Amino acid sequence: MAHRQLRSDTPAAKKILALGLSDRLEELCAELLVPERFAGAGEYSDWLLERYREIVPSVLPDAIRSMESGDRINPASLETIRNSARTMHDSLVPLSVVLRGSVPALRVFGAVVHARETRLSPRDITVLMGRAALIAGELGACWAETWADARGSESGRRAVRDGQPVDFVAVPGTVDSPVLEMLALVATGHSNEQIAAATDYSPQAVKWHLARLMRLWNIDTRASLVAVALVRGVLTAR
Repeated sequence: MAHRQLRSDTPAAKKILALGLSDRLEELCAELLVPERFAGAGEYSDWLLERYREIVPSVLPDAIRSMESGDRINPASLETIRNSARTMHDSLVPLSVVLRGSVPALRVFGAVVHARETRLSPRDITVLMGRAALIAGELGACWAETWADARGSESGRRAVRDGQPVDFVAVPGTVDSPVLEMLALVATGHSNEQIAAATDYSPQAVKWHLARLMRLWNIDTRASLVAVALVRGVLTAR
């Protein structure tokens, strides 16, 4: 599956927001690899930590550059992500863990921005966190799409483990209804026709609502839509 890069910012928002993080890469790398940050992955916390240990040293400098400059993530970083995912194609971890894999990184970025908020305008804080969310969403979606492809389209589409479906729940108040319900159904592999039948909307209306959200989030695949929804807290898995 081809993964197209997300736009880091709109032209109007693109500006250099230097936080001096490139000089603190070793410290940030250590922050990203604190085992306690992965407790949310439950029994898969060690697995997710190992993926971070593989990826972070290579990708972190580019992610910091992208967050501060608003430029795109380099293709070499995306290839690092893909290579990691390909080696894990036989992993039995649930899709929910894979899709939420970027959450620890996003929390660290959030803490970094929060620590510097007295030096930043409210607009700059918003821009930085928007960039961090897009970077985390892009890298997470790239990993998830490659992993799903490597496992095979059918097994990649099904969010199952040991025959039990993962239950995706929409978080009220995050986006307008009926998009919440549609997103939860997308996350469990429903087609537009199936979503229409479950929500009493026409397939065309479902397509319009989902396409509108994709444009808003600057993404163009359903896997990316679910990944970004999880990162932003619009969806949660239980």
